[in-house]
Amino acid sequence: MKDEAPQPNSSLVLHPSSFPDALRSLSSRQVLLFSGKGGVGKTTLSAAAALHFAKTGRTILFSTDPASNLGDLFEEQPANVRIESLDANALYARFLEKNLGSFLEIGDRGTYLDRDELRRFFELSLPGVDEIMAWMRIGELAEEDAGAMLVVDTAPTGHTIRLLGAAEHFRQFALALDAMAAKHRELVRQFTRRNVRDAVDEFIERFDQEARRRRELLTDARRTAFLPVMLSEPWVVEQTRRLIAEVREVGIDVPFAILNRAVVDPDCDRDRERQKADAAADAGVPTVVAPRSCVPLDSRKALEGWLSGAPPSGAPPSGAPPTRRPPAQKVAARNRGALLKPSRLTFLAGKGGVGKTTIATSIALQLAQANPSGQYTIISVDPAHALRDVFATEKPPANLAVEIVDTRAKWRRFRETLGNEIDRAVAALAPSGVHVAYETESLRKLIEVAPPGADELFAINRLSELAADETRAAVIIDTAPTGHFLRLIELPETAAEWVREFMRILLRYREVIRPGSLGEELVEASRALKLLDETLHSARAAVIVVTRPERVVVAETKRLLATLEQRGIAVGAVVANYVTPPSECRCDQSMMAAEMDSLSRLGSDVILVARHDGPVTRLADLAGLVTVTAD
Repeated sequence: MKDEAPQPNSSLVLHPSSFPDALRSLSSRQVLLFSGKGGVGKTTLSAAAALHFAKTGRTILFSTDPASNLGDLFEEQPANVRIESLDANALYARFLEKNLGSFLEIGDRGTYLDRDELRRFFELSLPGVDEIMAWMRIGELAEEDAGAMLVVDTAPTGHTIRLLGAAEHFRQFALALDAMAAKHRELVRQFTRRNVRDAVDEFIERFDQEARRRRELLTDARRTAFLPVMLSEPWVVEQTRRLIAEVREVGIDVPFAILNRAVVDPDCDRDRERQKADAAADAGVPTVVAPRSCVPLDSRKALEGWLSGAPPSGAPPSGAPPTRRPPAQKVAARNRGALLKPSRLTFLAGKGGVGKTTIATSIALQLAQANPSGQYTIISVDPAHALRDVFATEKPPANLAVEIVDTRAKWRRFRETLGNEIDRAVAALAPSGVHVAYETESLRKLIEVAPPGADELFAINRLSELAADETRAAVIIDTAPTGHFLRLIELPETAAEWVREFMRILLRYREVIRPGSLGEELVEASRALKLLDETLHSARAAVIVVTRPERVVVAETKRLLATLEQRGIAVGAVVANYVTPPSECRCDQSMMAAEMDSLSRLGSDVILVARHDGPVTRLADLAGLVTVTAD
């Protein structure tokens, strides 16, 4: 039976003005969240939306990505637009300055932990602080200027889901505070025979109300819209469908999806084929089009011209004869003799959407095929886990293990184990009666407050195990986008401190914590963090940095390379993916000239991977993207 051709998406509006029209339909909302897989153009479209709304009122453009490109996009702040990028550490410091005193008072009343122990724990840079502070800051910005349109450029898919889950984190935190205060209330009630409220109770109530207001803001369809951005590539469409389902489950309105870089003015056969793929893209919701540009949309002037529908400066006019075709040798010469040489642990890093997963897969497949007797592993530590789509229909070689760490499930099991240990510990140490009930409830609630990035500790554990496994010839790691990758390589240092403090607090109950349970798990986590840190700074590990031939992406790539050098982590190679190939299409010719100019800023030692006309999904094709040597 022949495969059926994809049916056109009946909800698709292939008209160049549809994106501005769609923005106008959202003018009554207060918060617009642009999200999607890395590389689909969230930053470009959110910036364009901010410029659109700034024509009629105050606009705030806020990026939750730890490696935001807004500074590269806007050299100066546009009129009527306030631009802010996430500074999680500064926000957390301000959050503690405002609330720490009350937290310590509540903890002192409701647990056996003293103020110094609680202070040390709260003052640590917790895993997942980015998502927690981003969620909090969105609510603050909306409340600080209720008359402004707040446009949010979110981090890629997996971290956006965590951000939205931060609402549950704050809810659990409020419950933990209330549980700790309940012990004090009961003691007062027993001694005074009356109910007494004090400043602590009022603080908890204000804290809970503030968190509730912010949850309600995001789940109110009259005020907030979630706008998934996608391309017509099958993997991107599938990930977008999953994203929409998860967001709707949280209760956030998704009025439509945005198909970015859609071909609306084909002038060659290649473009006409792309237009067919665009028409078939269907995320399961109404879809509007953001048409492609033939010049990079990497400045305010370019964005404003694109929004107005004016022909971009530098693009060939419609009907003009094709310009001289760039010679194929121009791309090929850049790759002559350029071979990727993986290390024992090879990390693929770069901005979201540059193609880390496909390049990682290409390297892993070639290594496994070239050495059938060797054992290889490719593992994803990106919460979006695009790797599972790669191997959804084809099996890898027998000597290539594909791992996707379900850190959420592991964290849930760990938390349950921890809660049971707390119950036993308190029951053995606390006086009988009301103290036991309140003490166990307080500490159990405290465990539920685990930040949304704490599950990454389990990814660290697995990477540490693989680093120590001498039966593995090589391990290829597909990482999260730049900002979160840097957080990952910081975890061996920052999370080790967090784990040690957690151990110090919980081992207050060490007399009843059995070997092999909580204490041993925390000790093992500490060992894993130390081992991975040593491996990262040795000749056994290297980072292959993947980029795209765009000025804004190249600027982020240069910062990433400088950071890796500063931290003493080796760079194995730089790969520029999605490079426009030689073409008769006028738009492609215009883009290729801009791309070569952007890539020249990285020097000559860049391996180029040409953009394919269709998505590269077959394993045989993926294996041929780059050339690998194991020598």
